Amino acid sequence: MEKGDGMKGVILAAGKGTRLQPLTYAIPKEMVHVCGKPLIQHAVDLFKHGGVTNIVVVVGENKSAVMDYLKDGAWNGIDVSYRFQTELNGIAKAIYIAKPFVDDDTFVATFGDEIIEPKDRLVKDMLDLHKAKNSFCTLGLSPVTDPQRYGIVKIDGDGKIIDMMEKPQTDADKARLKTCNEYLGINGVFVFEHGIFDYIDKIKPGAKGEYQITDAIKLALDAGKPCYAVVHRGIYRDVGTYDALLATEKLLLNQKDI
Repeated sequence: MEKGDGMKGVILAAGKGTRLQPLTYAIPKEMVHVCGKPLIQHAVDLFKHGGVTNIVVVVGENKSAVMDYLKDGAWNGIDVSYRFQTELNGIAKAIYIAKPFVDDDTFVATFGDEIIEPKDRLVKDMLDLHKAKNSFCTLGLSPVTDPQRYGIVKIDGDGKIIDMMEKPQTDADKARLKTCNEYLGINGVFVFEHGIFDYIDKIKPGAKGEYQITDAIKLALDAGKPCYAVVHRGIYRDVGTYDALLATEKLLLNQKDI
C-alpha cells in the first residue's frame, strides 16, 4: 500500500441534513459554505492532503448540486465517481454502497459535512500507522467532552484500540472508556481493509433501524483483528446545526491556511 498510488477514498454525502432545515430544502448540506467553500470541498481537500485522489461520493436524493459542483473531479485534481444510496439506514450501509468501487483495496472514508483542521496531517498519519501496524482498520479520534454523542474509543500507548462503544450512556461505561482521563470520539475519518465488508454483512440494525459502523469494527476487534487509531489534536467540528455552523465559521476565521 503506497499513499497516493491508487489509494481510494469514500465520501459519505447521502444524508438529508434535517437539522439544517429549511436551508437544506434548497441545497444539500454538503453544499453549505464554511469559510468561502462548500463542506464537500473541505472533505475533498482533506483527502487530497493525504494523497487520496480517486474518490467515490455516496449520494442520495436531492444531491444533484453536489454532483454539479464536483463533476468528474478533473478541475479539482481528483477523479470522482458516484454511488447512490436509496435507503438511509446507517453509516455502515452507506460505506457498503462503495464496495464495488474499492475492489480488494485499502480505502479511506469520511463524511461530506464535517470540518477537520489542519488538513495536512491526519489522513497521512493514519495511512502511515495503518501500514506500519498492518492494521485492519484505523480510526481518526478527537477529544470530546460529551461521550453520549459519539462513538468512544479507548486506546493503549501504541494507539491500539482496546475498547469502544457507540454513545455510552452509563457512568460505568463512560469510566471504562476513558483514555488518560479524556474521552476520544470517532471524528469521522476511517482507513479500512476490504474485509470490513464481511463484518458489515454480520451486524444487525439498532433501535432506529440504522447499521452502525462501530458495530462492524467491534466485531472485527472481537475476532482478533488489529485496529489502531490516530488522535487529532486540531479542530474537529460536526457542522450539522445552525449553532455549530456559526461557531465553526467564527473559529475558522481565526485560523490560517483554511
